[in-house]
Amino acid sequence: MSPFYVQSLFIFFGIFSLLGGVAAAFYFSRLDSSARYWVVATLLTGMTNVVTVFREVLPPLWSYSIPIGVSGAGFALMGLGIQRLYNQGPQRQRLIALGAGTAVFIVVMEWARVNTGPTVTLLLSGGIFGLTSLWGAYFAHVHYRRSGNRFSMHMRWIMLSLGILHLLRTQGTFTGWGVNTFGQEGWTYGIWTGAFVMGVLRYFAYVAIRLQENNEATVRVATALARQEEGRRLDAQLARLERQQSLGVMSASFAHELNQPLAAILNYAELLQDQLKSGTLNHPTSHQVLEDIITSSVRAGDIIRRIRHFIQPAALKKELVDLRTVVIEVCALVEPEARRANIAINKSALPPEPIWVLGDPVQLSQVLFNVVRNAMEAVAGVQNPKIYLLIRQEQSEIVLEVHDNGSGLSPEAAEQVGDPFYTTKISGMGMGLSISKTILAQFGGHLSLENKTQGVCARITLPLIDVA
Repeated sequence: MSPFYVQSLFIFFGIFSLLGGVAAAFYFSRLDSSARYWVVATLLTGMTNVVTVFREVLPPLWSYSIPIGVSGAGFALMGLGIQRLYNQGPQRQRLIALGAGTAVFIVVMEWARVNTGPTVTLLLSGGIFGLTSLWGAYFAHVHYRRSGNRFSMHMRWIMLSLGILHLLRTQGTFTGWGVNTFGQEGWTYGIWTGAFVMGVLRYFAYVAIRLQENNEATVRVATALARQEEGRRLDAQLARLERQQSLGVMSASFAHELNQPLAAILNYAELLQDQLKSGTLNHPTSHQVLEDIITSSVRAGDIIRRIRHFIQPAALKKELVDLRTVVIEVCALVEPEARRANIAINKSALPPEPIWVLGDPVQLSQVLFNVVRNAMEAVAGVQNPKIYLLIRQEQSEIVLEVHDNGSGLSPEAAEQVGDPFYTTKISGMGMGLSISKTILAQFGGHLSLENKTQGVCARITLPLIDVA
């Protein structure tokens, strides 16, 4: 009864292992090294279990010593497969050692079978399966401690139980009871049933470990993407708040700038109204007045358009942008305040042809706006304040420089300028240059500030785009 029962377990476990290994082998190209180790180990275990069933008809070397040695190598390979989950270092030497050790074990096993009898062979077979299982339990424990994967914890106990069961088989070496394994029914049923159940659970535990890892990797990727998206939204909000604050500081200048065309429109309209009432309206005068009204309206509309274009929220775009146009638009935006402060902004060195870069026109305008505004604040209070802008090409990059004739940066400011929340202004947020650096980084550019003989040079660098 017992031998037949154990043989049935061998057949079931062998077929189960072979089918599982073959099914996994169909996806071999998609498996990593850890899974490959387990596929090979499963196939080896399945073949050796099937061969063991034919122990009565096959030569002992092929039905006993070789299957035990190869199956033990499969147990060790499973342990290495678990180790590969957290250690991706080279394994060639370990695999060579495993192959050589397996060959040596088979030779020793066959020698013991021929010369010493079942006592030593039982100790060798139970020992090899027990120790390699405990070895795998150790790797599962390390993986659990490093990753927190709860199925690695289950694998640890499964491999530990499997190792203990196989070591218990060796008790016959010392007691003489059940030395041939099939000698005692109760012992046979308990040991082999437990060993095969743990062997099957070992496969399911490994699959569960990998599924858990895949789920955790998916969650990590989704979390990173969510944080990245949230970071982009926060950067956009900070950039918009910084633009609003800057325009708020310049509101008096904008009000003055808008007041001029609006006052002109009102004066021209009142003139036409008076001429209509007095009956002195004539065609040439009315035509000229209407032309002046249109001109003043266009001027007021341009001012409002520039403000709305600069402050309105918009999704990040990556498109061809003429950097020369950006400079002209930003200079037009700051000119009202520059005139009030008697600051001369010189952009005569701008090239006549377009300079193409890849970026977002609003965000690039914000970068230049921040730099020019800082330059305007740097020259406040100096005699004959000047700001000078130029664009030039350096190899495959476009460099936009903003020079001022202010007092320059202090050693502390030179070291920390551009850091988040660092500012020398009483009412500043300290985010202008930091946001500018972040914006430029999105387009492969960068921003740097350097003290010169007089004042500071801010360098905005972007990759050149060839549109020819």
